Amino acid sequence: MAFVSLVDLDGSSEGSPNPGGTRNLLIIARKDIVGVWPKEGDIVDGEIVNPPVLVDGKKFAEYEFPDGTFKLGDSASGDPGFMSYKHTIEFMLAGFNKKIVNEMRKHLNTPSVVIGELNDGVFGVAGASDNGLYVKSDFTSGGKGNDKRGYTVKGEQDGFMWGIVPLKPSVATALPLLSSGSVPVVPGQ
Repeated sequence: MAFVSLVDLDGSSEGSPNPGGTRNLLIIARKDIVGVWPKEGDIVDGEIVNPPVLVDGKKFAEYEFPDGTFKLGDSASGDPGFMSYKHTIEFMLAGFNKKIVNEMRKHLNTPSVVIGELNDGVFGVAGASDNGLYVKSDFTSGGKGNDKRGYTVKGEQDGFMWGIVPLKPSVATALPLLSSGSVPVVPGQ
């Protein structure tokens, strides 16, 4: 995207709330998306305006996570003339059981696209079907009774033309989810 000039911008959030954190994590294997999504042309005026086309019968999975453990991020890096973006995710899964173990095994060498709902109701997209995030997990049993037992999960991928971008609210509410056929609710819709 070419920029011919900069605009005035107030990034102070003065007089309005700006909560950190996330409340929902949606994830899908990149092979379950038809074609490339999102792509540069899907981003209009700073948000993704087109929904993904999914392989028949495929839906986004929703992972529940301990409060305060899921975050999305991006960073622009590279030498002048060679810059691009890297997308990152990190979350935890508390516990140790066969369902979690089986789910983590599905991520071996399987790139994914992740959508996170931030605490203000905005949905951000990390990864793309042609450049998915590789999710890696680390398990610990903890050493004693009140230690954390479970998985720390991280994913990253670089070479993006854009950072983490919001998903248009009407697109977010139409996402097909595995969980009881529900869809995300976007405040103000």
